Amino acid sequence: MANIFDGVVVVDLTNNLAGPNATSLLTDFGAQVIKVEKPGGDDNRKWPPFIEGASVTAMYVNRGKKSLVLDITKPEGMETLKELIKKADVVVESFRPGIMKKLGLGYEDLAKIKPDIIMCSISGFGQTGPKSQKPGYDLIAQALSGFTSVNGFKGGPPIKAATAIGDWTASINGFAAISAALYHHAKTGEGQYIDVSLLDGLVAINEYTETTFNGFPGARRIGNHQAYLCPYGIFQGKDGEIVIATANDKLWQKLCVLLKKEEFITDPEYATNGKRAQNQAKLIPIIESWLQEYNSVAEVVALLDSNGIPCCKVNNMEDLLTDEHLLAREMIVELEAPAISAGKVKSRGVAIKFSKTPGKVKTTPMLSQHTEEILKNIMGYDDKKIAEMKAKGILG
Repeated sequence: MANIFDGVVVVDLTNNLAGPNATSLLTDFGAQVIKVEKPGGDDNRKWPPFIEGASVTAMYVNRGKKSLVLDITKPEGMETLKELIKKADVVVESFRPGIMKKLGLGYEDLAKIKPDIIMCSISGFGQTGPKSQKPGYDLIAQALSGFTSVNGFKGGPPIKAATAIGDWTASINGFAAISAALYHHAKTGEGQYIDVSLLDGLVAINEYTETTFNGFPGARRIGNHQAYLCPYGIFQGKDGEIVIATANDKLWQKLCVLLKKEEFITDPEYATNGKRAQNQAKLIPIIESWLQEYNSVAEVVALLDSNGIPCCKVNNMEDLLTDEHLLAREMIVELEAPAISAGKVKSRGVAIKFSKTPGKVKTTPMLSQHTEEILKNIMGYDDKKIAEMKAKGILG
């Protein structure tokens, strides 16, 4: 079946998480992504946990790609890379700002090789600004964005997100930006340069920015609840945790009936979201006391669901494997992985659902699995030239 990015060739010079996942998202929708790695492979191939020596993380973020190991520190390796870029539509990189230019691979350099090239740089802090040269990972971006400052419990320290949210957000922004640039290219024939950063992405998804920037009190750490909406958080049930999310007054009124606290509907302390948020220290214990009247979270979920009140149990990661909704949505899938004896691993599926061009998670490559194939079929190199390059240590 034809897909959105069929025929699009991407040269992937990224490392770690954000860049590699951005390019893998392109493979989910048909792009041919050539993953160019240094001898020994990218850093993510060395990240635990491992299955038979293969990194689980690397298998996911390299899905669907073709692997080419090329030593670009050697002139012939660099020349091969430039020849490959001539045949590409998109180049994606995640070096520290300025490195690509020093290598002779800056956007201006690539535009001379391929005038309509689309180039996307994904970095910690962007290509401009006083922190652009600062080394950094996801956690640094979380802290600088204010994200960690609003996570945590009252009186406690800042808490980071458990997942690399800056990396994953940047990867989605990169995917969206490249998609938009390809659309622009289809209309105009023009390439362009794209600058994506982890820090920008986290600031962009922090809804407390507008409230703080415009004179309202800065968000305070209140643990598993929300500063401006209430009840909107994680509550303790008799046999586990439950999320109850009444984001408007109509839902709150429904909950009041179940709590047998109809008087709260007109009580000035609880009648509006703003007042409930101000008084949640008194309100949360009332709700948790009510929850203890039920033998299980499942019983409460059924009750709230039947009344149209948003809620759910708190899943652990193991629960996802048997979640009937996620399975029906194909969010738990098997990823073909030739590097391990089982030949496949459990993986996340494709989050964006298209009716005519559905995405698909494709085989993850072994390191250097496609080196000869790429050099022969795309570059037109013969066996003799490939053998000479191997002898010189240019290929992996």
